[in-house]
Parts: sequence; C-alpha cells; structure tokens
Amino acid sequence: KPALQRLFAMASVTKESLSKVLAERLKGLQQCIVVDTSGGCGSAFELYLVSKEFDGVSLLERHRMVQNLLKEEIKQIHALSMKTWTPEQWNKKKLKLPKELLDEKQS
Repeated sequence: KPALQRLFAMASVTKESLSKVLAERLKGLQQCIVVDTSGGCGSAFELYLVSKEFDGVSLLERHRMVQNLLKEEIKQIHALSMKTWTPEQWNKKKLKLPKELLDEKQS
C-alpha cells in the first residue's frame, strides 16, 4: 500500500496543484504563475511569484523559502526554475513579460 500511495503522489504534481500549495503556504502571495515546461508530464515547472514576504530578502533566501515550502513536491519534480519578486519588482518586470505568460496567471 505505501508503494501505491507513493505512485499516486508522484502523478499528482500539476501546475494547478503547485499553484494551490503556494497559495496556501506562501504568506502575502499576490501573483502566482506556474508554467509546466515538461509538456504535461509534471516533471518541470517555472514559477513566477510575487509576495511582500520577499521584501528585504536576498534572492538566494527567497528561493530557499520557496523550496522549503515545496519540499515534498520538489522530490517529484525534475526541474524547477523560479522568479521571486516583491510587488515593486513585479510592477516593473510584468511589462517585459510575454502576454502568453501573463495569460497563464493562476492567482
């Protein structure tokens, strides 16, 4: 039974599930864009996250914060890249992002 549970858990990482987990766990989350770059198999994702929690926090620490929040999910993902921005950074960066990416917005 534990092996079956692990198999089910492995199949459960989707852009929707990552979005939901981040919305629940990352305080102050204002924007959450999750892009499945694996072609739908759930093995590679790009995250674009905007939170007040990133204010005054180094890039490395921001990434560590997110990795810690996704500790279990990361075990099932082959590749994860992320952009972690403050609301002020987002206001500048979003103008340069492709429209298609903004259409992926989850929250």
